[in-house]
Order: sequence, then C-alpha cells, then structure tokens
Amino acid sequence: MIPARPVLVTGAGGLLGSALVRTGQVRGLRREELDITDRDAVARVLDTLRPAAVINAAAQARVDLAEVERAWTEAVNHHAVAALAEACRRRGIRLVHIGTDYSLRSDRDLTPDMPPDPRGHYAETKSRGERAALARGALVVRVQWVYHPGHPGFFTRSLQALRRGETVRLVTDQVGVPTPAALLAPALVIAARGEATGMVHLACQGHTTPWGWIEAAAASLGLPFSAEPITRADLGGAPRPARSVLNSDSFAAAFGLRLPHWKVALGEVLATAGAPAGEAGPATAPHR
Repeated sequence: MIPARPVLVTGAGGLLGSALVRTGQVRGLRREELDITDRDAVARVLDTLRPAAVINAAAQARVDLAEVERAWTEAVNHHAVAALAEACRRRGIRLVHIGTDYSLRSDRDLTPDMPPDPRGHYAETKSRGERAALARGALVVRVQWVYHPGHPGFFTRSLQALRRGETVRLVTDQVGVPTPAALLAPALVIAARGEATGMVHLACQGHTTPWGWIEAAAASLGLPFSAEPITRADLGGAPRPARSVLNSDSFAAAFGLRLPHWKVALGEVLATAGAPAGEAGPATAPHR
C-alpha cells in the first residue's frame, strides 16, 4: 500500500503550529528545521516530503516588533509567503495560508469580501502575504485572538498574574473573538484536506473585550479577579483594530464546520488544559 501523502505544517513551534502538531494528523517543521525565507530549503523539503498540502503557520506576529524589524517582518509575512505559494503551485501542492483579522477594519463584522485596510507594518505585511497566496491559488484562512493555556502570551500571563494575587491591567475598548488554537487546529486540517480555495474566516462566535475574556476565564477557574480597566491607547505601540470580529460563515459554507461561542470554547479548553502555571511578566493586552 502506498502511504498517504502528509499534510506539512510550517512554523510548527508557534502557537497555532504546535496545536496542529498535537492533532497527530500532520508533519510539523519548526523554524530551526525549515526557515520559510530560505527558498532553496523550501524547495528541498517539498521535493523530499511530497506533501499533499502545506499549512503555513509561520509568521512574524509580534505587532510592535514589526515596526522595528521592518525588513525581517516583510520577508517572513510577505515575500516568503509568495515564494512558498509559488513553489506549491508549481508542484500541485495545496497551500493553506494563515491570515489575520488585522488586514481589515470595519465597525461591522468582518467578511472575506471586504477590501483590505491594514494599519501598521505587521498588518500591511500580512495583508500583502494574503494577497500573494490568493494570487497563486491558495486557501487563506484568517484567524484572530488565538490562545492556548500555558503558551506564552496575553492569556497565560493574565491568569498567571491572577493566580499570584496580582492586579492585571485589562483593555476595555478593544473588541474581538478569543479562539482557542486547540479548536482551530482540527478545523484547519479539514481545510487542508478539502478543495476550496480563496479567502475564508475562522473564529469562534460572539465577541468580547480583553477584560471580558479574562474575567470569564478567572470565573471558570475559580480565580480571584482583580483588574484595572485601561484603554488600548494607554498601552501605546503599533495600531490595533478597535473592533475586529470575524464572520465565519465562509468557512462553514466551504467545509461544513462552525466553531462554538467563545465562552463555550473557553470552558472546553480550560477543562482540558487547566490554569496556566509558572511565572511571567505583567499582563496588559491581547496576544499580538
């Protein structure tokens, strides 16, 4: 029997990439194993592994760092994506590229047909990468506010601080949809094995603020909730969307799958993973 061709995941050491590896249904390569900015290395891996599909979870996702490391951010989020998409196209390999809600801005829920309106270098480079992938026949899946208990980031830092009895500073005027990596990952594997191309959105249902998100997590875990309300402007840094709520009807139509309400998803992952442990710095804002 000829073995099935694998689904390959780039950026397997990151938040979403590591969740994809935990599904047990993909072959993951960390940045140390495959730097997607190295075109020759990408070609060798594709020719050696001959994957049926590639899920590109590699990105420079640190929004504030992007304003400083501009060339590197452009290389990873745009030029490498274009080259990877072209390499996949030439070999008949399906590409699923992970996009971002930061590509759009609107007071309404975000749909794939909205024209891009990125603000800040991170958003601009990710948007260019999305367009480059689409132009070469890929499926682009925009996601947002991705988290996993215990993985470094805003969600974990916040709960660690609350467990230590500290007061956390939480934004009250930024709106989005917390979406667990553990629920995104199996959905993305389904997408990789499907046929639809173009742009789709994938996030949980409903919406909240960072304050509402961490308050709900603390209540679910029985942690004391001590928080100071702040605005996004209080934190400074690169631009973030004030309201960014992905409408995921497009993913449901393409693949017959819809993620639950963010509060239901939060309860599910906390019941499985429990409260993040360890030490971290003060929590302030969402993960990007």
